[in-house]
Amino acid sequence: MTRSRRKPESVPANQSDPVSPPVSQATEPEPQVTEPEPQQNSPVPQQNLPASPVASTTPVNSVSPQHLRAYRHLLQSKKSNPRAYTPPPSKEPVDLDPLSDSDSSCSSSLCSSPVTMSSSSKSNEAWTNNGPGKAPTVNSRFLKPQEYGHMKASFIRYLRKAKISNVTDDAARDQFMSCFQHEQTMNFFVATHDDLLKLSSFEFEKSMLDHLVGLDWLKTIHALILNAHQDSFENGTFNVMYETLISYNALLKSVGSEINNALFQSTLRAALNRDFEHFLESEGVDLTTSDFPAWVSLLKEKDVHFRRSREETF
Repeated sequence: MTRSRRKPESVPANQSDPVSPPVSQATEPEPQVTEPEPQQNSPVPQQNLPASPVASTTPVNSVSPQHLRAYRHLLQSKKSNPRAYTPPPSKEPVDLDPLSDSDSSCSSSLCSSPVTMSSSSKSNEAWTNNGPGKAPTVNSRFLKPQEYGHMKASFIRYLRKAKISNVTDDAARDQFMSCFQHEQTMNFFVATHDDLLKLSSFEFEKSMLDHLVGLDWLKTIHALILNAHQDSFENGTFNVMYETLISYNALLKSVGSEINNALFQSTLRAALNRDFEHFLESEGVDLTTSDFPAWVSLLKEKDVHFRRSREETF
């Protein structure tokens, strides 16, 4: 039995069909849009900013992701390395006050320096007097004339202490050459050792002065004696000037070129302080006497009186 389809009745325009959905819903169903729930702590954008913005309690990251990637190595370097060793804190506080005299504030690592001030200061000196019974040590390549004279006098005292009577024999010369620590001087002694031992006492001393003071040492010492002035010496005393010039003349004497007493006396008289010279004339001192030792002794005595009178005046 065949059933015939029933033609749907038309629905008025002003009424909706309760059974059939609208054509638009049947052909194109409208997708449902679910509004996301607002996350906590997410800032809500505002279209109109107020004149006086309210400070937000939520921290805002002002660094862009590009900057974070670019500076990530710097941020990671600030993080503590769990493998790095961290020394334990000191239980006793360290006093860093440089004016403190307490030894307890000095740690063992700070106070155990292998270099001492005495050894450092000695190495910076031209030569070192090591005391009685020990030979001097010469550190410098060149010596001033007076430095050489003082060093040689210290060495002669050492030889006498060591019971070495002959200061010019081979043993004494070997001892003298062992006093020098400068590389160039040691090389010089190694290269010329045998020749130096064959020289006479004057020739040996001249060779030492040529190498240690300079080839023009003779001219230098003559100038130091002949151009001397009393005021240029320590405290301007006559005794200091006399002993200094005598030490220079002793170097000349060691090579047979010393200044005789007459010339030396006239040199001392020309070097006198003018006020001291007037004082000697007022005391009736004969400055032209030829007895050089007596003349020197008298001037030493008068120099003491002259300085005492000046101190009383001022």
